[in-house]
Formats: sequence, C-alpha cells, structure tokens
Amino acid sequence: MRPPPRAAAPPGTATGSPFARFFGDAEVTTRLFCFPYAGGGTQVFRGWQERVPPDVGVTGIRLPGREQRFRERPFDSWPQALGALAEALAPETERGPYAFFGHSLGARLAYELAHRLAADGHRPPELLVVSACRAPGVAPRTPPMHTMDGPTLHRRLREMNGVPPEVLASRALMKLLEPVLRADLRLAETWEPSPGRIAAPVLALCGEGDDIDPYEDMVAWKHHTTAEFAIRSFPAGHFFLRDEEEAVLAAICARLGTGGVR
Repeated sequence: MRPPPRAAAPPGTATGSPFARFFGDAEVTTRLFCFPYAGGGTQVFRGWQERVPPDVGVTGIRLPGREQRFRERPFDSWPQALGALAEALAPETERGPYAFFGHSLGARLAYELAHRLAADGHRPPELLVVSACRAPGVAPRTPPMHTMDGPTLHRRLREMNGVPPEVLASRALMKLLEPVLRADLRLAETWEPSPGRIAAPVLALCGEGDDIDPYEDMVAWKHHTTAEFAIRSFPAGHFFLRDEEEAVLAAICARLGTGGVR
C-alpha cells in the first residue's frame, strides 16, 4: 500500500531532502518537480506556486553548489548526479501523482531520472516536460560552452540572455557563479542519453529564436515516449522561460488536466 499524501511544508521550505524546496502550503493532488537550467537554483520557480491551481504543489530541485548548498561541490558526472537524485527523490515520487519539468540541463536531469526511477521499479511521472533541450540522439548545433575561455563564455552568455547583465558585470559575482556554471554546462554537454522510451506523456517546450535547441531538434522527443507527445513554441530564445512564464505554466497545467493558471 502506498503511503497517503502528507501535508506540505510551509511555503519555500525543504521537504526533508536538501534537494527539494517545496513552495506549497496545503495538501496537493499532484507534485510538480522542477529542475533548473545550468547555474540556476530553486529561485527560478519561486513564483510558480502562486500561479498554478491549488491542487498542484511546486517543488524546486536545489542542486549542490548553489543557494543553501553553495559550500558543496557541483555534480561532476552523470552517475553521481543520478545516484544522488534518485536516492533523494524516489521516496517523494511515491507519495502520489507527480510530474517533472526541466529546462535545458534540467530537462536532461528529469529525463534521466525518469529512466532511473523506472529501472528501480518506481511509478512513472504523469507528465515529463522537457524545455529548451534537444531530443536524445540529436547532435548539438553549437560549440560546447564549458571549455570556452572566460571572455568567450561571458560574451556567449550575454548573447543568450543567460545571466542577468548586472551579474555579468560584477567580477565578484561571476567569480562565485562561474565554477558552478561550468560544472553544470559540462554535465549538460557530456550527456549520453539512456536508450529506450519512457512510459509517460512528454510535453516539449521551445523558443522560436533558440539557436541551441530549435523546434526541429525538439520535435524528435516524440520518439522517446510510449505515451502522448505534444510540442509548444514561444516567441523568444533559449531562455523563453523568463519572459513567457505564464504561457509556459498554462501549457503545463493544460497537459496535467488542471484548471489552468491563476
């Protein structure tokens, strides 16, 4: 027998795992686990709980090397990342229906974790949302960023709108951010996707102006699920998540069958 859903932690607190920051404040029907992009943290999702239906609980995934875990070393390999995430989150996914959302690196982590949990005999997600991430088996269109020298990396980040201008302009802040960002980029750019399909519907989200993971590279996600597939595009670049947050949440809620954004 599965354990009953537990009451949520107070808003913005952890769920007992250093990886999970739960933004809800009531019992929920579906948990939405959100995996950030390279260099990102749970703050990316801090406004989501207020905008989704009350029966959806948003949980941000806090990776090592940032926020309250800034003293920890970032993940440096896929086995390390998946081992730690599976150990921490498998019990959480058994508490009731859940969905995964990931943007860029986060989409890779969510996809691989779904495979890992299935291999370990756990329930699949109700939905896997892969945002700004090319499908497995599709070759990258741009050079790797984790090996770029400092000025080249900073210029590319500026072009992508990947880091706020005030952060890029601060030598002190970049000294803190860059090691974590490079580690995350290395993880993303050395991804070797697991073979096979996942037994969950997949929703792919892409930016119309994204030169890293364009629409044609994301539509191939339809070959990696045994369930339904849908794709949505937004009028922005790789980081459309920032400017199109309401539309992104509406697309997710529609696929989850909830009442839409608030």
